[in-house]
Amino acid sequence: MSDVTSEKITALQNIILEHANAQRTAIVADARREAEAWLRKEMTKLDRETSAVLADAKQRAEEIYRRQLLSAEREKSTEALRQQNRFLNEALKKFQDGLVHLRERKDYADILTALALEAARNMRDNAPVKLRLASADSNLGGKVADAVNSRFPEAKMAFDPEPAMILGGCVVESADGKRQINSDWQSRTQEISDTLADRLLASL
Repeated sequence: MSDVTSEKITALQNIILEHANAQRTAIVADARREAEAWLRKEMTKLDRETSAVLADAKQRAEEIYRRQLLSAEREKSTEALRQQNRFLNEALKKFQDGLVHLRERKDYADILTALALEAARNMRDNAPVKLRLASADSNLGGKVADAVNSRFPEAKMAFDPEPAMILGGCVVESADGKRQINSDWQSRTQEISDTLADRLLASL
């Protein structure tokens, strides 16, 4: 092979190699660009998914917190109501016990007379009336009825020896049984329960 031919072959080989190197460089550059574009796309997608997950987690956490807060408020309100009811029941019991212990006073007959007189006056259109007492107070019945009649003759009050189912105080009824006024300790306690409840609610 001549030197000229050898040089031509070498030159052709160099051209082919240069062309191959250029193509390889272009392919590598294209691959790098595609890889970077894919990576940017995936990172953007990952950022969106991460933001969505974080937003959902935050929303769930806030919802759980709101539920816990509402539950705590309800529990607090329920506990306050329980305390109020307990205090109210204790206060009413003490009040009623205090009324029952009025029986130990020397002027207990006068207290019963005042209660019966008030009831009789409220039933002035229903005379004659009859007086009923607790069984423990039956020995005072005649005395109380007489005292009422002496102060308010229109009552024409008579003592009914049949005991009333009360702890103390009295019950005054019309003779025909159509009207009745309870001035007993249970009724008096019930009358003040709303007032005591309001006071206790304001203090809690």
